[in-house]
Amino acid sequence: MSASAPPRRSRLRALDGLRFLAAAAVLMYHFTGIRTAFWGTAPTQEFSGLNHLTRYGFLGVQLFFVISGFVILMTAYGRPVTAFTASRVARLFPAYWAAIIATVVLQAFWSAGRQPSKLDSLVNLTMLQGAWDAMDVQGAFWTLWYELKFYLLIGVFILVGITRRRIIAFAVLWPLVGQLAHATHSGMLDSLLIPTYAPYFAAGILLFLLYRDGNDVVVWLGLGLTTILAAQQAHDYASRASKLVGAPVSSTVCAAAVVAMIAAIWACTCGPLRDLDWRFLSVLGALTYPLYLIHGQFGFFVIDQLHGSLNKWVVLALATLLALALAVVLHYAVENRVHDPLRAAVNRALEDVPVRERVATRAPRAETPTAPPPDETSPAPTESPVPATGR
Repeated sequence: MSASAPPRRSRLRALDGLRFLAAAAVLMYHFTGIRTAFWGTAPTQEFSGLNHLTRYGFLGVQLFFVISGFVILMTAYGRPVTAFTASRVARLFPAYWAAIIATVVLQAFWSAGRQPSKLDSLVNLTMLQGAWDAMDVQGAFWTLWYELKFYLLIGVFILVGITRRRIIAFAVLWPLVGQLAHATHSGMLDSLLIPTYAPYFAAGILLFLLYRDGNDVVVWLGLGLTTILAAQQAHDYASRASKLVGAPVSSTVCAAAVVAMIAAIWACTCGPLRDLDWRFLSVLGALTYPLYLIHGQFGFFVIDQLHGSLNKWVVLALATLLALALAVVLHYAVENRVHDPLRAAVNRALEDVPVRERVATRAPRAETPTAPPPDETSPAPTESPVPATGR
């Protein structure tokens, strides 16, 4: 028997703030951490002091994945797959499509940025470019392919039936089976189970169970396991990060940071920060996904055009402010206007109503009585109290 939906609780504003910090970390990593040519010199030289911190900003993605495990299970728990699908489509695509259009316009006259082909840009609109090795319009889009795989797994989970025991078993076994698929070169399973990032999503899933049901020794043991595996993954990634940055990235710092991030999410959802009620944090949380989508190419454009003619800190501030301004536009002009109508439309389209019944309802024959149509005016399931991430 499937578990019922979790009880509604106050918005987790601290978690909103943590999501924004993750986006800010990724932004600063791209602007001052990773090795790029836009500053004219390597960021390790241009920002020799700051770079020692921002070279670890890539861990904001890992933080996003843990939060996503928490939030997506919250969104899916006790809801039909149609409502879950409609929720994710409405949450992900409006701002994403707008970001693609805006970026393609920028790239039309800025040759120093990414230059995907017209076909690659069209493929990006599906969010499936990772499956076809098409170039991402924005560099940060790569994470969305992993998010979609996670959503697929959760969608299958909903169809099978979400129960507490199944969730625990899934969260514990998923990273292990994924790593086994990777070690044995099982191509399809390796791709589907995303072993590199599975421990992060799984840790978020178990954190949600602690939030929903309280302390449980089995869940804590599972969380301990997934935290260790996530720390191991971050530890192993440090060598690759060092190449991207062009300077040493400590594997010990990476592993410790992942443990600290998981502890921070616990503090924001189950611990002392759970009841924090600073409303501005929710405003920042709402801007997180648009900021993640739009910051890369537009920030690089400002840096490329202004470095050398203005103070580097002024250029960095202008790049950041432009990214924030565009995120505000995406959220208020696009997401706020499109989200609810799109979710309702997708939910109606996916309702389990036979085609024959739909046709009969529209044009009933006089001699054949028809059943009344389903109530399509019912409100769609409410969104999760914590908005999901993008990548």
